[in-house]
Amino acid sequence: MNLAQSRKMHSRALEIIPSGTNTNSKRVEVFLTAEHFPSYIEKAKGAYVWDLDGNKYVDYIASLAPVNIGYSIDRINSKIRDQLEKGILFSLPSSNEVELSEMLIEKIPGAEMVRFLKTGAEVTSAAVRIARLVTGRDMVLSCGYHGWHDWWSAKINARGIPQCYRDLIADFQFNNFDQLMQLLDQYDGKVACIFLTPAEYGAEPKNGFLHKIRQLSDERNILLIFDEIVTGFRWAMGGAQEKYGVIPDLAAIGKGMANGMPIAAVVGKKQYMSLAPETFITSTYASEALSIVASIETIRILEQENIIPKLYRLADALRKGLHEIASLYQIQIETFDPTPVVKFEFQFNDKLENERAAYEFMKFCIEHGILTRRYGSEMSLCPMGAHTEQDIEFTLDIFEKAVAQLSSVLS
Repeated sequence: MNLAQSRKMHSRALEIIPSGTNTNSKRVEVFLTAEHFPSYIEKAKGAYVWDLDGNKYVDYIASLAPVNIGYSIDRINSKIRDQLEKGILFSLPSSNEVELSEMLIEKIPGAEMVRFLKTGAEVTSAAVRIARLVTGRDMVLSCGYHGWHDWWSAKINARGIPQCYRDLIADFQFNNFDQLMQLLDQYDGKVACIFLTPAEYGAEPKNGFLHKIRQLSDERNILLIFDEIVTGFRWAMGGAQEKYGVIPDLAAIGKGMANGMPIAAVVGKKQYMSLAPETFITSTYASEALSIVASIETIRILEQENIIPKLYRLADALRKGLHEIASLYQIQIETFDPTPVVKFEFQFNDKLENERAAYEFMKFCIEHGILTRRYGSEMSLCPMGAHTEQDIEFTLDIFEKAVAQLSSVLS
């Protein structure tokens, strides 16, 4: 596979952009190396992307999950072009803000008021600020990833962040209710909110996890906040709160609400959201009109074309195919919980061998036109509505060949 132009651009970028790109999870080193993996995408359409050297791939990264319908969708592009002729950003808000807010309130169970911003990190930060305003307390109990802002990222990489932020957040593991209880006892009377991702790639809530947290939040007068940046408009139209029947006080949404255009929102109960003007949450670009009309059209397409049920069908087909391949070659593959994205891991003799297997598997796939995501030994596939049955068949055919190579190399 020719990657000459990609490697050349990567070398240029490293001289002028820290890490070579502005999104950490898109660094080529996260996947493989610039020698074996494309560093840049030149164009995308439907379920496919092309790199700088013209190589074409079936894409299962979906730009880190915002693209739930597919790339460069004609209906959405048309709305963006129409709005572009009218204007991008005005001195006063566009009336489309009201229309989109009403749509979100209709679709998301816990949404009674809406505040737009541009990124997931912004709206999670806004939700925490509202919770602290409402409760008069500062401590956050957190589960999951919530962005790069100081209030949360202090706990994963504290360099450059004052100690005070590290003292105001404590982490608990997904589905570990006992650990959350211990933290609540430890910080009794200090907790403003419980902020959690209600479901993850390949991980669903178990043993009434969300229901018990909802009850506990009510008993202790603590706000419950869901990070639905990924689950919103992918797990269900109304996100994980709709699918699992647990309504938070506030929720942060983004990614899939506009099929890749930059927009996010904090939504929630009116009794809390109505207090937002008493603190300071704002952005010049929150009213940017192209993303707003794209979001309106995205939500219409998701509903009219039954995209979300299709995502589940695609994910199920990929999981089934992976298990059949594993059985054929007598190797172990764990595919985790049946979410609308697929997370899987080869199970060889030890962690190091599992990581080697994932590396070699990804290398084979990219050489044969499949773009996937890897976290150490774990891999993920994020289906889009644009994927077809033929794409799934092609993908599983490449997967089988990759596993055949793995089984001979690692046996």
